[in-house]
Amino acid sequence: QSAQRTPQKAAFIDTKRTYTYGELEAAARRLGSFLAKELPVHSPVPVFMDKSVEAIVAFLGSVYAGCFYVMVDTGHPIGRVKRILDTLEPKVLLTDKKREKQARELGFSGKILILEDCLESPEDSRLLRQIRRQSKDTDPLYGMFTSGSTGSPKGVVAAHRGVIDFIDSFTELFEITGEDILGNQAPFDFDVSVKDIYSTLKTGATMVLIPKQFFSFPAKLLDYISWHRVTTLIWAVSALC
Repeated sequence: QSAQRTPQKAAFIDTKRTYTYGELEAAARRLGSFLAKELPVHSPVPVFMDKSVEAIVAFLGSVYAGCFYVMVDTGHPIGRVKRILDTLEPKVLLTDKKREKQARELGFSGKILILEDCLESPEDSRLLRQIRRQSKDTDPLYGMFTSGSTGSPKGVVAAHRGVIDFIDSFTELFEITGEDILGNQAPFDFDVSVKDIYSTLKTGATMVLIPKQFFSFPAKLLDYISWHRVTTLIWAVSALC
């Protein structure tokens, strides 16, 4: 709906590029078409990428395919990453050219897909319509894993309806609108990021991804959020302090 209302508006911005709503929808639909031919619906799609606007494309492409995404932090120890993959038992691992070598060093037995290559495939609108018609609000949307402090990371899966109900209330309560610019601090494998991503999509706002290293240099951080005219911060308390 946001893409139909304001296709030319900036949706997600990082230090390297900007995706408008129209570009985001088109890229996600191409990726979704590719993934739908590789995977049955409700399959997990682990996303082994840095936090970036391309990761958002990976998330939404997975959803268009009727699957659910799981962000896998490229900075985590290889043992944790392998335990997550062992739990998910995925058929594919989605990465990008930047992290391809690292992904192949994981010893993953399934198919490793490279985002840039997947995006070269055409959209299959008929297939996407078929998947949409068969979808339910209780279908899985995303998965996240705990820190593993008890010995092994445990996965939690959220459904579409839970996120939709929450974001409807969240954006109303905090009066987030399409005029807002959200400054994202939370990693994409941490649930606070869900508020950023889906508040943006729901209202047609813009989300700016703030580089992690800026939080070690407050002057750079303040310059960055001022330059982008950020209006809304949904930050962990430690980051805000």
